[in-house]
Amino acid sequence: MNEYPDNYPRHGFHICHGCGSMAPHHTHKDLPNNGWTFDINDFGYYSGFTDQFDEGPIKVRICHECVNKFLETFPLLSMFVPRGSHPMWGPSEKPCCKYAWKQENIGDASFIYMPTEDGEEWEVQ
Repeated sequence: MNEYPDNYPRHGFHICHGCGSMAPHHTHKDLPNNGWTFDINDFGYYSGFTDQFDEGPIKVRICHECVNKFLETFPLLSMFVPRGSHPMWGPSEKPCCKYAWKQENIGDASFIYMPTEDGEEWEVQ
């Protein structure tokens, strides 16, 4: 089995188990920003694809881009991930994906933006 390097997470990054890139975790110490973290043994069971009897937890971290690839590969599972599932910060003209949302404050007014269905533009909610 491939071992996750002992010296990670460090300096605000994790290694993504999907693509091997450095995934930031500035918001939460042990969780990649806008990614997924799960115990791979939660997928196994007796007579299942994997049967990890008596094995400890194995934490998997997936970056934002790999989560999007996963949801594109398995579109029926994407029904469980609604639009506006994660925040996007900064003055971006284009959403990072169709699952983002952002807030903009102008004076006393606050606006929430959600991506269009194709994820290419923002629309006010």
